[in-house]
Amino acid sequence: MTATSQQERVVEQAVVDRGSALVGRPLHAVRVLTGGQHARTVLADDGEQHVVVRTFPRGDDAVLREAAVLARLEPLGVLAPRLLAHGTVDGLPTVVTSALPGSVPPADLDLGSAADQLGAALARVHELDPTGLPDDGRAPKRVAGRLAGAARAVWPTTDQARVLTHGDFWSGNAVWQDDRLSGIVDWSGAMSAPRGVDVAWCRQDLVLLGSTDAADRFLAAYERAGGVRVLDVHAWDVLAAARADPYVETWAPNYAGIGREDITARVIRQRFDAWVRRLLD
Repeated sequence: MTATSQQERVVEQAVVDRGSALVGRPLHAVRVLTGGQHARTVLADDGEQHVVVRTFPRGDDAVLREAAVLARLEPLGVLAPRLLAHGTVDGLPTVVTSALPGSVPPADLDLGSAADQLGAALARVHELDPTGLPDDGRAPKRVAGRLAGAARAVWPTTDQARVLTHGDFWSGNAVWQDDRLSGIVDWSGAMSAPRGVDVAWCRQDLVLLGSTDAADRFLAAYERAGGVRVLDVHAWDVLAAARADPYVETWAPNYAGIGREDITARVIRQRFDAWVRRLLD
């Protein structure tokens, strides 16, 4: 075992030990879960079921935010995890939830099928009550940048009606059993916000995965399942792109974490820039 792998095992065990302290019974690590950079996440076993333990950086409020939203996700049924315990252990915010069946999306996942399922699932999320969650209209940030002017120009055209939004809705925050979407995870960014926030963010992900057609198919599936029309989708696409532009290349490890090492920083930037040109035409 290399020094790096030994260190990773130590970190993995520390995460599991924090989870054990919270639930009051021994947990045993199964494997590290990848796909994000914000938290250290480990799938563990308590002897009867699998659970997920996530530890966040010191002082991070993600656990409190996630705990506040998980209780209101019951109408989603098996699509959402259940909160088992949360708190601060060794100074680190930690949350333990039920584990949803499945894993990261398969590398050969058909993007058209994925788009249909993501759209239908998001429509169900947006039916939930956002009352009491942090509120964010997602006004464009007042910073310089090539998309700053375009973002400010489209902002007045956006529909600001609030729904319960996931806040980081992309294929890697969905759980898949083969090619079937079986759940949605990572709810720490959930908020009361316009539906276009989630819609545009997922469309952008599908573009980065390689298909603008899938982005359009996702929108159609969302509108069909939700019985709504997102007439301001172009504005939200521009706003999402403006938010992502300064750091979009840094998402490469997230895509590597779901088995898409082919989506490198260079590929991300190329696909993103092509998307921006289409938005600004």
